[in-house]
Amino acid sequence: MSAYEGARLRMNRPLADSQNFTFDPTSTDYLDDPYPTFKVLRDRHPAYFLDEHRLWLITRHADVQGALTNPAVWSSSRGNVVIDAAVRVGRTLGTLDPPRHDQLRAVVNKGVSPARVRTLLGETREQARERAAALAARRGGDIVGEFGRPILNETLARLIGLDAEDARRGAQLVETALDTSAAVIGTIGNAETSTRIYEFLLGQVTSREDSIHADSNADDFLTVLISAKKRGAPLSNEEIAANMMTVLMAGSASVVHFFGNLMRALWLHPEQKRAVCADKALIDPAIEETVRWDTSTVCFARHLLADAEVAGVRIPQGSRAMVFLASANHDERAFEDPGTFNIYRKRTRHLGFGAGPHQCLGSYTAWQVCRALLEELLPVIGDFELDLEKSVRTKFIMFRGFQVLPIHF
Repeated sequence: MSAYEGARLRMNRPLADSQNFTFDPTSTDYLDDPYPTFKVLRDRHPAYFLDEHRLWLITRHADVQGALTNPAVWSSSRGNVVIDAAVRVGRTLGTLDPPRHDQLRAVVNKGVSPARVRTLLGETREQARERAAALAARRGGDIVGEFGRPILNETLARLIGLDAEDARRGAQLVETALDTSAAVIGTIGNAETSTRIYEFLLGQVTSREDSIHADSNADDFLTVLISAKKRGAPLSNEEIAANMMTVLMAGSASVVHFFGNLMRALWLHPEQKRAVCADKALIDPAIEETVRWDTSTVCFARHLLADAEVAGVRIPQGSRAMVFLASANHDERAFEDPGTFNIYRKRTRHLGFGAGPHQCLGSYTAWQVCRALLEELLPVIGDFELDLEKSVRTKFIMFRGFQVLPIHF
């Protein structure tokens, strides 16, 4: 049996024994295909207590959406990662509740505006053409490590306002910080290198503070936030650096993993892959369906400020919970035939970009950049093949995707 046939057969397979079920986020089967596990959780254990980590797992679409849209009970104030970095908690959009969250987001939104993203795409496309040509010269390579990740990380670094040299350094720091050997349930990446990124970005803020005026017309993330601070917005340099760090690290973890998932989704469905290669108008539907079908941001952490009831189960105040977007997006209660990848599917109200006040800040950026990459890549590689047997998956509960994904054509 080929790797392709094996991957197709494993997708959404039933678990052998759903009666004696134990959730194991470290198992190879779960990491390869979590969706059968999610189905058991939704059907039999919609509020599952993972005793080893003292975490509640919430997996049904209605319950996940309810949690994401009710920050008065399901709070992000202790971080949206199981164990969040101290430099982030209480300083970033993902670790604040309204009203402070809403005040900060009103400022931060201006630093990731559509106009700002569009100014980045020319250089992003140029890098994509160069790297696609290099892959073509070798008839293949690692589509994540040699194409998607370096381009996307550098684009994010430029988005936050780093110049070319510092953008390359920032991208390299992110690469080392997202340590795949870290615990499956824990912090995002390596604590030491995360601190180095924060200190690097804080240095960028302090070194550029004097040269940026309150009435600056520049629209990069760093300038927008420093200008807002000088106009009286309640922002500290530490908050600015922490939010720049979030754009770099969380943005990288989300969009880089998504790019690999997108390439795999197309490869697993050859007819749809060929249709997308032949018609650029189908790139957007392919992105939309992949966000739902193989969500790269699997789950977020929440802290309960009051008792809550989920599927008849009482979850006490003070509990920590993980709300699973990826499971919600495969819930038969919300979607017709959710296990099928279909780029012709009518638009759905999926949770691939979250919901509520913390809906993904970078969704427009991720969409536009991934579309640009495919528009430059697909004409070069054509009807490509992947080698899943030599791929390396990320082993972290919050993100699903690849560290290494070999391609040949």
